[in-house]
Amino acid sequence: MPEFGPLSGVRVVFSGIEIAGPFAGQMFAEWGAEVIWIENVAWADTIRVQPHYPQLSRRNLHALSLNIFKDEGREAFLKLMETTDIFIEASKGPAFARRGITDEVLWQHNKKLVITHLSGFGQYGTEEYTHLPAYNTIAQAFSGYLIQNGDKDQPMPAFPYTADYFSGMTATTASLAALYKARETGVGESIDVAMYEVMLRMGQYFMMDYFNGGEVCPRMTKGKDPYYAGCGLYRCQDGYIVMEIVGITQIEEIFKDIGLAHLLGTPEVPQGTQLIHRIECPFGELIEEKLDSWLAAHTIKKVLGRLAELNIASAKVLTIPELEHNPQYIARESITQWQTLEGKTCRGPNVMPKFKNNPGQIWRGMPSHGMDTAAILKNIGYSESEIVALAEKGLAKINA
Repeated sequence: MPEFGPLSGVRVVFSGIEIAGPFAGQMFAEWGAEVIWIENVAWADTIRVQPHYPQLSRRNLHALSLNIFKDEGREAFLKLMETTDIFIEASKGPAFARRGITDEVLWQHNKKLVITHLSGFGQYGTEEYTHLPAYNTIAQAFSGYLIQNGDKDQPMPAFPYTADYFSGMTATTASLAALYKARETGVGESIDVAMYEVMLRMGQYFMMDYFNGGEVCPRMTKGKDPYYAGCGLYRCQDGYIVMEIVGITQIEEIFKDIGLAHLLGTPEVPQGTQLIHRIECPFGELIEEKLDSWLAAHTIKKVLGRLAELNIASAKVLTIPELEHNPQYIARESITQWQTLEGKTCRGPNVMPKFKNNPGQIWRGMPSHGMDTAAILKNIGYSESEIVALAEKGLAKINA
């Protein structure tokens, strides 16, 4: 692989299917790390059945197909750990420890190794939960995040797969923090990422009102902020916008536009008001009605122009087809293209964030099942005959 990015020279190995764990691997791979993706020998990652997403989520990776829990396959895995900086595994609770691959065993082979465990409910806790499987909706539901989303009449998961991506990013950042310390001290770290705890923190904003007073925040009504007037989703003549009316001048000027200037300076909307609490303010619903009428009478273009003049944060709710033609997307190359290993052109989101001095890049499409097994094993000291022997015993898949 080419040398690039801020993580050039770092080796990351991950074992996990679908989204959460692999998303962490994807970030590392796009930032220049050498990332090895372990797949089962008998069957491939279930994400491969998707028609297009794997070309994004598995780009830049090296594919190793190895049975890491049996005989010589386990030995090969532990030998690989000797040259690895970060190992990420996503499974049901302490699944690796139950099968004999504990943190202590890994550290015997590499005392500086950063080990990141990603699961739904964590590596320890109660038997009722720790060993349960978890996906995006499970983590959202158990964390209190789901109950806060949706409409006032019904909770709804945040889509698509929010808990997976937040958890993957948490695994990435935590692993980097631990790597920094491991390189400073020579001592590795074990990180326990529980998806429900990640989502507990993602939903923390209004939860604090309950923990410190018993107040439960209501859910949105048709996409509008449950507490603050002028914040959330609104409909114009030709589509939807979002806006956040926050600030003294912003409130004063928009009130003039919607015909409520007479409320300014009253006890209900005193001078210097920066936010209108729609529940506490007796005019909260009136303000929403006036905003709805004003917005419905104008096009998105006119509304956004006026809101920009008033320095009110706002944006059109873009459809997916609108993204690729948006001038900001074009200027920043937010959507890009790359070649698959089959020689086809694939389009999708570019590397993010943008590093100025050591930029990330896309250098490879998704590898086939077991494509790099032989090369990886050779890299850690296996001979060709030893590699063939592993394959013949069903412990590795090569030449895919």
